Amino acid sequence: MTSPSLSTSEALPLSSYVPRLLLQHLADEPERRAWTLEGTVVFVDISGFTRLSERLAEHGKEGAEQVTEAIETCFTDLLAVAYANGGSLIKFGGDALVLLFHGEGHEALASRAAVWMRRALREVGRIDLPGAKVQLRMSVGVHTGTFHFFLVGSSHRELLATGPAWTRTVQMEHEADAGEILISPELASVLPARCLGPTKGAGILLRREPPAGSAPGDQPVPDIDPADVAGCLSLAVRDHVTAGGGAPEHRPVTVAFVHFDGTDRAIEERGIDVVESDLHELVSDLQEAVDTQGVCFLASDVDADGGKFIVTAGAPTVTGNDEERMLLALRAFADGERAIPVRIGVHRGGVFAGDIGPWYRRTYTVMGDAVNLAARLMAQAPPGAIYATADVLDRSATRLLTTEIEPFRVKGKSAPVRAWSVGAPARATARDTIALPLIGRDREMRVLDDAIAQAREGRSAFVEIVGEHGIGKSRLLEEAASRAGDMLRWHASCEAYSASTPFAVWRELLREAMGIAWGDAAEVAGRRLRGLVAERAPELAPWLPLLAVPADAEVDPTPEVDALDDAFRRTKLHEAIGALIDVLIDRPALVVIEDAHHMDEASTDLLTSLTAAGTRRPWVVAISRRGDRSTPALPGATRVEPHPLDADDTVALAEVASDADPLPPHVIATVAARSGGNPQYLVDLLRSAVETGGVDDLPDSVEAAAMAEIDRLSPGDRSIARRAAVLGLTFEPSALAWVLDDDMDPPGVDTWHRLASLFVEEGDGYVRFRRALLRDAAYEGLPFRVRRELHSRVALRIEEAAGDAADEQAASLALHSAYAGDHD
Repeated sequence: MTSPSLSTSEALPLSSYVPRLLLQHLADEPERRAWTLEGTVVFVDISGFTRLSERLAEHGKEGAEQVTEAIETCFTDLLAVAYANGGSLIKFGGDALVLLFHGEGHEALASRAAVWMRRALREVGRIDLPGAKVQLRMSVGVHTGTFHFFLVGSSHRELLATGPAWTRTVQMEHEADAGEILISPELASVLPARCLGPTKGAGILLRREPPAGSAPGDQPVPDIDPADVAGCLSLAVRDHVTAGGGAPEHRPVTVAFVHFDGTDRAIEERGIDVVESDLHELVSDLQEAVDTQGVCFLASDVDADGGKFIVTAGAPTVTGNDEERMLLALRAFADGERAIPVRIGVHRGGVFAGDIGPWYRRTYTVMGDAVNLAARLMAQAPPGAIYATADVLDRSATRLLTTEIEPFRVKGKSAPVRAWSVGAPARATARDTIALPLIGRDREMRVLDDAIAQAREGRSAFVEIVGEHGIGKSRLLEEAASRAGDMLRWHASCEAYSASTPFAVWRELLREAMGIAWGDAAEVAGRRLRGLVAERAPELAPWLPLLAVPADAEVDPTPEVDALDDAFRRTKLHEAIGALIDVLIDRPALVVIEDAHHMDEASTDLLTSLTAAGTRRPWVVAISRRGDRSTPALPGATRVEPHPLDADDTVALAEVASDADPLPPHVIATVAARSGGNPQYLVDLLRSAVETGGVDDLPDSVEAAAMAEIDRLSPGDRSIARRAAVLGLTFEPSALAWVLDDDMDPPGVDTWHRLASLFVEEGDGYVRFRRALLRDAAYEGLPFRVRRELHSRVALRIEEAAGDAADEQAASLALHSAYAGDHD
């Protein structure tokens, strides 16, 4: 396993994200992947947060923020009590804490800590928020015994706590009611009888704290290579922490819970070393699946007879197609054959994401109703199944085979939850497009028209259309196809799920050209290929096995291919496919390949060979791709980069697009301005305006795309951009100081250079967000508490600067004061 090189100065913040137990293990036995420890574990679950969440749910994002702040306040105080008694946090699970006590007198210290935490919660657990008054209580399970630990995984080393003793602890907590501390008989046997209450289920209630000695003082953090500490954080969390973390923020996130089962019996019957190997395979497979798709392995947690993993797409960063990436990662993982079974639930929604906990023990987490529902979907799923909601499935560009399950009820939901069991990927979903005229693209179409004319003259022409999501790449290719007239046309779309399948693109193109259906079996494709070669290109018969590879056809081997040296196989395959294409193209052709940023390596290699200099095929090869991916450019290709439409063209397009559902001129103007000239964003915003009757909220697709652009910034620059959004779409750079905290350096020349993707100079000393939707997405990420504070600061500074002429600034003062909640 390789770990990043980190300086010693980074060890302290990183170490606060790693359990103290694991830090000590890295110092003592770093290569040991499975071990046991005698100790006492306290499982604290805070009851009342669910009810608090339900009451605040109507407040949307602000409700999730308030719940998170309440959790952080409570847990910081509870951790202080636990650590004062020698405990340490092993796992954080939303509204639960798993604490380990070991060393001399751990039984009494853990029991005393549980009682003290219950007492502390009576004070810090009084939540009094607008619309919600709740007294938080805690149910606690405590067990003492031999606990198993496993340090497994490849891209990072994940600490798993699973086995019979952990199951016993979870059982105690589950049987305890709010306000109760239920201890196992094993623990009760070593505590004074006067501290014990009546029996309840499989445990005994703890009535009062036992006498306990002094807890060990603060232990120094072991001297560990920072790279080893970093290696205990997943790739996404590691990048987040080493970049400096960041302020808590609102995010649309896809959340999955993955449950694994059966570890208790496996440990007892097969031994700890065998289970360690099984767990290592399990975690490594999950890491490979999520890392491949750019999804975050957020954390693992404790559960009875197994455990669970939490996976997120959209936090810490947004990619813009998070739902698709999550489903593809989970499907790839679930398809693996392993000794340990899994069941999965996945949902999407707004969450409040960020770092929580005291300085000595931090964790990056996500909280909100979407997280709770994903966990409940997991609980419903049988082994091997993935249960997902329509919120996830409908947003995935890749369609997966699904079967709707019987709706079920969950706590906190008035209506039954609808979900689907998710099967294998099929093909990309049909594009949800609106037929629109081509406006403002004369320059781009001239390039494509010239390329078509060149092919008609018998010469090759290559065009690549490069641009951001929604800028109109597909619309340009559609227009080119309509102008190609009677030319031969082949079309393929690269898809995320087939990005690792060799020749996926050419399978589609060649099968279309030979009249073979996409779903035809390899044997059927082989018969068609053999017949075509025999009839039209018999000289290629010796190379049939090579031709069959990209077409996914089955043919018999030939002596010529069997004798071919491996070093020449690739070159000969490219040569043979080129010869076959020359046979198939009986007239000028237009070959369109969309979304080439998803093209597999083998297809890219073949495309590069077929479009190399000197080819004289009568074809136009036109590909589209996003500019943020390192897809190799076509040799000799003409690059077309469609830019955002200008203001007049955007308004004209908006008027045409809304013709069926006319909108007032001021709404059209607002939507056009917010879209920033991106046609797809414009359509999404128009649809949202028609459906909601307003333009206040960003559609999910637009918000995700804008957030993906913001997330490319470092956490520090991202914070500056979010705070700048408080000032509005256009502002004076000097005003940025009003919304920065004392510990934040004002941006210099280098900072503005890094922020060039978001801001442009407006003139007269002002700067402006490049697009209104970027400003809106940046603003939407700010916590409500921070928004109000910053608007209050801005109002104060405007008033101070205006002096006696404050009345002239009445509009700005009113706006900022209103958003600050200072209505007086």
